Amino acid sequence: MPLQHVIHLNPHTLIGIWHLNEPEAFFTPYLPKLVSDGKTLESITHSKRRTEWLAGRLLVWELVERMFIPFAGIWTDEYNKPHLIADNAAISIAHAAPYVVAMLRTNGLCGIDIEKLRDKLRPLAKKFLNTEELALAGDDLTRLAILWGAKEALYKLHGRKSLLFKENLAITGFALNGNEATFTGKIDLDDEHEQYRMRAGCFADYVLVYTQQQLLT
Repeated sequence: MPLQHVIHLNPHTLIGIWHLNEPEAFFTPYLPKLVSDGKTLESITHSKRRTEWLAGRLLVWELVERMFIPFAGIWTDEYNKPHLIADNAAISIAHAAPYVVAMLRTNGLCGIDIEKLRDKLRPLAKKFLNTEELALAGDDLTRLAILWGAKEALYKLHGRKSLLFKENLAITGFALNGNEATFTGKIDLDDEHEQYRMRAGCFADYVLVYTQQQLLT
């Protein structure tokens, strides 16, 4: 399998990065394990999106096997959050062409995102950042991409559609040192008040953002 890189965060957590250039036909031999519901794949009409969808699942399969967990496929819940069929380990998948990334954690929740530095983040910033975050990011594309990716990762970890990026998700304690950033991600929704330690790494024109560790509040 064409993995570019595997990050071993700790004995319980892996991240896989795949530089995807394979055609959809590459995945044909793996379909019985990758597709538990054929209707889901059929609903994706764009070939590029279908290939990314399949690659994310094959990448999870690779990570699962590295953790010596039997892989029986992936199912998605009513909020489109992916889960392993035969194990309680948490998974998270993201893509930004040509990269596909996946995260596996065996002892808790996780969330991951990858973002390309894009000019369109600037006009969108006021829609997903609060006042403090706007001041932090300014016009810097790298910071904007990290903050957007951080909220995407939190959204995926939470796994439900009720979160609003600007109102329910917040980033504090932001520190950028070279190509790496550390910060805290907060989820505030009704009676939920959770904080997570988060990290980001920058490479080429992309940022990878992930979270796995909840902080005590």
